[in-house]
Amino acid sequence: MSVLEVAALRREVGQAQILRGIDLKVEPGEAIGIIGPSGSGKSSLLRCIAGLDPIVSGRVLVAGKAAVPGDGAIGMVFQHFGLWPHLTARENVALALKLVRKLPRKEADAKAEAALARVGLSAQAGRKPAGLSGGQQQRVAIARTLAMEPRVLLFDEPTAALDPELTTEVLDVIRDLAAAGTTMLVVSHEMGFIAGLSSRVMFLDHGQVVQVAPPREMFGPDAEPRVKGFLKTYLDRVAWAQG
Repeated sequence: MSVLEVAALRREVGQAQILRGIDLKVEPGEAIGIIGPSGSGKSSLLRCIAGLDPIVSGRVLVAGKAAVPGDGAIGMVFQHFGLWPHLTARENVALALKLVRKLPRKEADAKAEAALARVGLSAQAGRKPAGLSGGQQQRVAIARTLAMEPRVLLFDEPTAALDPELTTEVLDVIRDLAAAGTTMLVVSHEMGFIAGLSSRVMFLDHGQVVQVAPPREMFGPDAEPRVKGFLKTYLDRVAWAQG
């Protein structure tokens, strides 16, 4: 059974069609990369899967059951960290465990410590966000989501708010999670990262799926023409920036 099934998912805002019937099945342990131009519906797709944005029609199933926002089956990591500035890293991670899962403080703190260890931040557990780099803050946000033990993990441009030198540490954490068998969907403009991480890659344009394929096909000569055009623009921009 697929761990995540998205069927005929549609979202509209006023007269604008944001998502136009998205279908996707994700198997346990898969890492699905989602790429496409700005405004193509990538972030909206993740937000609809997470239950954060309303849909017009379609369905989202997790392990064969309708996804319910707040049940912990789906976890999402956003561009911005959203950490409480007055709480330590440990306290930020433990907070939802106490408030949502109703865990006793000792148990919540232990789970928070374990989640911080998974992202390499055990030594920073007692620090507040102001004492952490942007990359470390994003890793705390990832730990906060991991601590809830979701079935599916969603990443929405997790390095977009980071300087280039801080991006690598966050991408390395995501790679490690994928290697450990974490089921995930990742929206990113880091094409090399997506190519190396993903089991399959989905290309969206104007709210529609243009192609879903293994990275070798998506980034190779057999890609759809629209995909090739997008990737050429991306490569030309990178080459210009590095020139």
